[in-house]
Amino acid sequence: MPPKKPQAVGPLSAALMMSLALAWPAGARAQEAPESQELQEGGEIVLREVLVTATRTERDLMAVPMSVSVVSEQDLKREPAVNVADALADIPGVAVTDGGMPGGKRVMIRGENPMRSLILIDGVKVSEQKSMSGSAILIDTSQIERIEVIKGPASVLYGSEAIGGVVNIITKKGGDKPVGFSQQLVADSSTASVDIQSAVFGTAGGFNYRFSASGVNAGDRRGADGVIANSSYRNRNYSGRVGYDWDGASVYLRADRYESEIHIPTNVSSGLAPFTGVDGLSGPVAGYAASVIGMNFSSSTDVALYLPRWDRESVSGGFELRDLSENLARLKGEAYFQNMKKDFYNNVHVANYLQFMIGPLLEDLYITVDKNIRTYNDQDSYGGHLQSDWRLGGHYVIAGADYNKDDITADDYRLGGYVSIFMTPGAPPGNPSVIDITVPDVPAAYRYKLDQSAVGLFVQDEWSFADDWTATLGLRETWVDSRFKFNNNPDLNDLRSIGDSRLVGNVGLVYRGLENLSLRAMWAQGYRFPSLNQLYLGTTHGQQGFVHPNPDLAPETSNNYEIGARYQGENWNLDLAAFHSDAKNFITYNRIAGGDWRFENLDQARTFGAELGLDYSFEDYGLTPYVNAAWLKRRISNHVTAVTVTGTGAGAVIDYRRVGYRTDDSGLAPFSGRLGLKWRKEFGGPELYSDLYVNWASKAKNYRYDSDYSLGFVTDEYAAWQTLNLTLGARWGEARKWNASLSLRNIGDQGYTRAENNIEDPGFHVILGVGFEY
Repeated sequence: MPPKKPQAVGPLSAALMMSLALAWPAGARAQEAPESQELQEGGEIVLREVLVTATRTERDLMAVPMSVSVVSEQDLKREPAVNVADALADIPGVAVTDGGMPGGKRVMIRGENPMRSLILIDGVKVSEQKSMSGSAILIDTSQIERIEVIKGPASVLYGSEAIGGVVNIITKKGGDKPVGFSQQLVADSSTASVDIQSAVFGTAGGFNYRFSASGVNAGDRRGADGVIANSSYRNRNYSGRVGYDWDGASVYLRADRYESEIHIPTNVSSGLAPFTGVDGLSGPVAGYAASVIGMNFSSSTDVALYLPRWDRESVSGGFELRDLSENLARLKGEAYFQNMKKDFYNNVHVANYLQFMIGPLLEDLYITVDKNIRTYNDQDSYGGHLQSDWRLGGHYVIAGADYNKDDITADDYRLGGYVSIFMTPGAPPGNPSVIDITVPDVPAAYRYKLDQSAVGLFVQDEWSFADDWTATLGLRETWVDSRFKFNNNPDLNDLRSIGDSRLVGNVGLVYRGLENLSLRAMWAQGYRFPSLNQLYLGTTHGQQGFVHPNPDLAPETSNNYEIGARYQGENWNLDLAAFHSDAKNFITYNRIAGGDWRFENLDQARTFGAELGLDYSFEDYGLTPYVNAAWLKRRISNHVTAVTVTGTGAGAVIDYRRVGYRTDDSGLAPFSGRLGLKWRKEFGGPELYSDLYVNWASKAKNYRYDSDYSLGFVTDEYAAWQTLNLTLGARWGEARKWNASLSLRNIGDQGYTRAENNIEDPGFHVILGVGFEY
């Protein structure tokens, strides 16, 4: 079903929201947030008081109905990472994918494509409309105070893209004295890189400020099997923030710039290895090859990609007013502008060799195709949100509105190439003849101007309806509109405006009637509208053929059901969740007639999973054994374009038809996790710590239709892997302002590639972190 135009009004949904916000008397008793006793840091639950903002207001983690994990500033120092995404990799249910480029890692939550994970930096959505793989986390670790990861749909509070979950990055603010300075160095031997991080910060009266800079030059990655050529990257990050706090109010202004250059490893793939005869072929083309190709056939594809520029800069500001009245607990507003620039080169070389007989004559045919393409995307995003918090009897109601507009200018340069046909026809010995034909690809330049805007109204009620029971009920109405404003490419002709309006909801329940135990249940709907790239532009990135846009794509939707428990005892800490997601219309791309591709809606994806965080503290010895583990199973139902051959010889005909299939082999490792033993000991002032652990994942399988080479349905297998790792560290000095850590990763130098990655993971390497704060 194609998307519909946005409706002018949504009276039913608007009435529902207003009734939720106004249904309780204004003079009722206020509901206060309870004190926190639990924090999940880097996937491990420890004793510490903390408030999280997963529900768009500060709450005790024990009172939150969804799965939330937190990575703190101390986690980043104790186990340093050059890339922010790597700091999230050990959270149960979270995986990191490099998309073939180590300098542009992205996050997958509960098996969902990064396109379905929303990235926020201080409330600013990192949006990338012309991407095949979602938004990368374009910020340095040195900027971060903490990271909150919401697992499962959060579309009611955060809007589109939040089907898999949300990565909410909260940056550092001022210090605890008028002038402070920090310096941190992180070195990684797998890329021969050094990340230097510096900051100046302070607080005087109500005024606070922080200015920081960092940068890293990373060389080619070293895997266990050798250096991966052309995998280096470079980035720089600069930021400044000023704010002012006074009784019951605060304001801030923040500016941030991230610059990067990324080399992407050359991908050389053999479609069909050379063979004698046709025994090497399988699937529907075997008969056709036997009668037409005849004796020998081989094909290889060489893809070279390069990102000389991938930059993000943003300016944001906001205010917060607290305790405005007995009932109005808070009024908060933020506005932002963000610019993303991405310069991308895509060079493809395809070589085919065929040898066949025509009668008694042996024919050799060489066909080579070269395409050289450059795309330059300049995207402006601006918007903001306004939120009010109300204390109404046993209800804490959050109501607000948000707006985001992405305005993109995309330049598409076809830099030229050629199709070359070289043939040696059969001839009597000693009298060969040659046919050599080269057809140049005429250079062209196209420019596109598009925009997509989204308006959302949301309301959520935390209702303490009985002792120890809290229900959370939320609704959001979203209106989306996409427009094609300028185009000079005659091949793009369906440029109609496309929009949608959608109401989504969630219901959560938390029970805290048992000592140290919190039980939770959650139902939440997810929603994601197609990107401008998927609707209008298409792409040739990394593909020999073109991925065509599809203006008839339906929005992605999902229903998620989750139950969980959190327990914090004297020594035991537990966080357990089980979930099921039923998703429809997920967007992928399938082969179409003529060898090209097109974005299409996948029929259905059903996901089942469980996540565990468990540790036990032996306080007398400073030892804490722990395990973080996840189980995931995804069942996909889909239709693909299959190739069939009828007839033989000159009468052979290749046909394309739609074929349905269902599989549980979706390319995800069913089991993954981290098992370890931590030790921490204080010696007066200094603190020493260590962490010996194993990362692991089980074998993964991916059942798919081989659209490239028409081999029918095939199963790709990704081997199970395990790595042994050790981290040693210390903090010392006044208030332990000095820190040092040494991490030995993949001690066994195992060669492995994660199922979600395209290139080999690092072999044995060392990560060193040293820093101080004055």
